[in-house]
Amino acid sequence: MAKLIGWKVYYDNESTFSSLEGSWGDAPCNGIQVLVEFYEDGTKKLHVERDYYILDDGKAYGTNNIHPYLDKQKVIKFGRWSSDDKFKALVERAKKENL
Repeated sequence: MAKLIGWKVYYDNESTFSSLEGSWGDAPCNGIQVLVEFYEDGTKKLHVERDYYILDDGKAYGTNNIHPYLDKQKVIKFGRWSSDDKFKALVERAKKENL
Protein backbone atom coordinates (compact mmCIF):
# COMPACT_ATOMS: atom_id res chain seq x y z
CA MET A 1 0.00 0.00 0.00
CA ALA A 2 1.21 3.48 -0.83
CA LYS A 3 2.39 5.81 1.93
CA LEU A 4 0.06 8.52 3.25
CA ILE A 5 1.61 11.91 2.41
CA GLY A 6 -1.17 14.24 3.54
CA TRP A 7 -4.77 14.73 4.49
CA LYS A 8 -7.46 17.41 4.24
CA VAL A 9 -10.60 17.90 6.32
CA TYR A 10 -13.78 19.60 5.05
CA TYR A 11 -16.09 21.10 7.70
CA ASP A 12 -19.80 21.89 7.85
CA ASN A 13 -19.04 25.65 7.94
CA GLU A 14 -17.32 25.20 4.54
CA SER A 15 -13.82 25.72 5.97
CA THR A 16 -10.98 23.25 5.44
CA PHE A 17 -7.81 22.27 7.28
CA SER A 18 -4.99 20.21 5.84
CA SER A 19 -1.70 18.66 6.81
CA LEU A 20 -0.04 21.55 4.96
CA GLU A 21 -1.48 23.96 7.55
CA GLY A 22 -0.62 22.08 10.73
CA SER A 23 -0.70 18.82 12.61
CA TRP A 24 -3.71 16.57 13.13
CA GLY A 25 -3.92 17.91 16.68
CA ASP A 26 -4.16 21.49 15.35
CA ALA A 27 -7.20 20.71 13.19
CA PRO A 28 -10.61 21.77 14.56
CA CYS A 29 -12.35 18.83 16.22
CA ASN A 30 -16.02 19.36 15.37
CA GLY A 31 -18.11 19.53 12.23
CA ILE A 32 -16.12 17.22 9.97
CA GLN A 33 -18.01 16.26 6.84
CA VAL A 34 -15.24 14.75 4.69
CA LEU A 35 -11.72 13.51 5.40
CA VAL A 36 -9.47 12.93 2.40
CA GLU A 37 -6.24 10.91 2.49
CA PHE A 38 -3.57 11.66 -0.13
CA TYR A 39 -1.05 8.93 -1.04
CA GLU A 40 2.39 9.08 -2.64
CA ASP A 41 1.19 7.17 -5.70
CA GLY A 42 -1.30 9.95 -6.52
CA THR A 43 -4.37 8.16 -5.21
CA LYS A 44 -6.72 9.58 -2.63
CA LYS A 45 -9.39 8.12 -0.39
CA LEU A 46 -12.47 9.92 0.91
CA HIS A 47 -14.06 9.16 4.29
CA VAL A 48 -17.62 10.42 4.73
CA GLU A 49 -20.68 9.92 6.96
CA ARG A 50 -18.70 8.86 10.04
CA ASP A 51 -18.98 9.91 13.66
CA TYR A 52 -15.23 9.90 14.30
CA TYR A 53 -12.17 10.67 12.19
CA ILE A 54 -8.77 9.43 13.34
CA LEU A 55 -5.13 9.71 12.30
CA ASP A 56 -3.23 6.76 13.76
CA ASP A 57 0.05 5.11 12.80
CA GLY A 58 0.27 6.93 9.48
CA LYS A 59 -3.30 6.10 8.46
CA ALA A 60 -6.33 8.37 8.44
CA TYR A 61 -9.80 6.91 8.63
CA GLY A 62 -13.41 7.51 9.54
CA THR A 63 -15.34 5.18 11.82
CA ASN A 64 -18.59 4.90 13.73
CA ASN A 65 -16.96 2.60 16.30
CA ILE A 66 -14.25 4.42 18.21
CA HIS A 67 -13.78 1.70 20.84
CA PRO A 68 -10.90 -0.15 19.13
CA TYR A 69 -8.92 3.09 18.85
CA LEU A 70 -9.63 4.16 22.42
CA ASP A 71 -8.82 0.69 23.72
CA LYS A 72 -5.46 0.88 21.98
CA GLN A 73 -4.67 4.11 23.88
CA LYS A 74 -5.07 2.33 27.26
CA VAL A 75 -6.34 5.57 28.84
CA ILE A 76 -10.12 5.21 28.78
CA LYS A 77 -11.74 2.18 30.39
CA PHE A 78 -15.16 0.99 29.28
CA GLY A 79 -18.15 -0.07 31.33
CA ARG A 80 -20.87 -2.34 30.04
CA TRP A 81 -24.21 -3.72 31.07
CA SER A 82 -24.39 -6.92 33.06
CA SER A 83 -27.14 -8.97 34.65
CA ASP A 84 -28.79 -7.40 37.69
CA ASP A 85 -27.71 -10.28 39.92
CA LYS A 86 -24.07 -10.07 38.86
CA PHE A 87 -24.08 -6.28 39.24
CA LYS A 88 -25.61 -6.39 42.73
CA ALA A 89 -23.14 -9.07 43.83
CA LEU A 90 -20.19 -7.01 42.59
CA VAL A 91 -21.45 -3.88 44.37
CA GLU A 92 -21.80 -5.80 47.64
CA ARG A 93 -18.33 -7.28 47.21
CA ALA A 94 -16.86 -3.81 46.53
CA LYS A 95 -18.50 -2.44 49.69
CA LYS A 96 -16.87 -5.16 51.82
CA GLU A 97 -13.36 -5.45 50.35
CA ASN A 98 -10.33 -3.26 50.96
CA LEU A 99 -7.51 -2.42 48.61
